[in-house]
Amino acid sequence: MENNKFDIEKISRENIFKVPENYFENLPMQIQAKTSGRAKVIPLVSWSMKRTWASLAACSIIVILAYFTWMPKQDALSNEALSEVQNKEIVNYLIQEDVSQSDIAEHFEEEDVKVSNDSELLDYLKLNDKDIIQSIDLENLEEDI
Repeated sequence: MENNKFDIEKISRENIFKVPENYFENLPMQIQAKTSGRAKVIPLVSWSMKRTWASLAACSIIVILAYFTWMPKQDALSNEALSEVQNKEIVNYLIQEDVSQSDIAEHFEEEDVKVSNDSELLDYLKLNDKDIIQSIDLENLEEDI
């Protein structure tokens, strides 16, 4: 290990780097020549019409999807919910909305209800005699006679 010792004093002290002639005198002129031309500006983001329309379309799609995702949904009425409604309230609603018997009959024609007589119609509508009697207004009936 003693053979590997290094003595810095034994190294020669000559300068191994060489500078070209007049380098430091010409350096400011060279820098000025390279920087005096117009500086090229490179934009970080280039906005084109194509990019603008694409961004607008993406935002529109996000808004539409959000609307249909978080839109409150109306559940269908179940038979149990409708069973709590009295027949009188249904009749009053139909009168208030100005729904005539012919409108109701057209609805049955559209659904191709095949009823040959009145008893089959009553069975199809699930009406009993008590409901029919309640719906007849005796005063109007007497006036018509």
